[in-house]
Amino acid sequence: MILLCTLLLLFILGCYVFAVVTYLLYWYEHQSRIESLFDSRENALRAVHRGIFSAFKAQIFVFSMYFGGTIVQRWKNRNSPPLAATEYPIIMVHGLFHNCSAWFLYRRWFKKYGLTNCATFTYSSRKAFDVVSAELTSYLETVLEQEPAIRPVLIGHSLGGLLLRDWLARSEYADRVAGVITLGAPMQGSKLATFAATSLGRQLDFKGQVIQQIEKQEQAHAAHNVPCYMFYSPVDNMVLPQNSVATPLKNWLAIKTRPVSHLAMLFDKTIANQVAETTKTIFKK
Repeated sequence: MILLCTLLLLFILGCYVFAVVTYLLYWYEHQSRIESLFDSRENALRAVHRGIFSAFKAQIFVFSMYFGGTIVQRWKNRNSPPLAATEYPIIMVHGLFHNCSAWFLYRRWFKKYGLTNCATFTYSSRKAFDVVSAELTSYLETVLEQEPAIRPVLIGHSLGGLLLRDWLARSEYADRVAGVITLGAPMQGSKLATFAATSLGRQLDFKGQVIQQIEKQEQAHAAHNVPCYMFYSPVDNMVLPQNSVATPLKNWLAIKTRPVSHLAMLFDKTIANQVAETTKTIFKK
């Protein structure tokens, strides 16, 4: 019992330390222009304090849900297509070091909007970016080929959003989707990628090879007509610098959320409601 309590205490302490360290790095990165991101330095400090608290809570929740999500993935078919074209089909793509449990609360909150027809694409964070990208392409194109009437909305968090951007840039099926929504996607990479535990994470370095590859694909292909929205938090503690997650891409609309941490975007009901309302707007077009 004492060992269990000690491990639990160390886990909670580790989550808090991680939150504080990432926000110290956030502050160091933006200190010279912090007032340009917020109305005042005082507002910036309040937002960062809120971010630390939200990061602490989100990490505890993520680790608690992760193991349950792993069991579900192995028990059920990992990736299943949406149920029917008439039921607002949605495909969700999680971020690095995550699984289908990332969308547990979103799927619950989406129900009040009638958005119950949700599928998840999952992947291993131990694979290279090109491999995961190819798996996503295969999955999406199989769904679109098998169900020609389906026009899904694609929603991706973090790396999941970057994967969707990459898919849009090179797939002949891009115009077959109703829209794309990303949450905290590192559109220009992140300076924290160098500390990632896997090669996939390290491939996401700021303006690195993966980002350059995606940009070349976007330049080489004709612009798509897909409505695209990128939601970002002004205190994202995992995507540094802020302009990587906040600067609108061509033909994308950037939407600023309330200040929460990178992971907390998945567990914030206000943000989930914004995403659900945007999703319904896309389906009505």
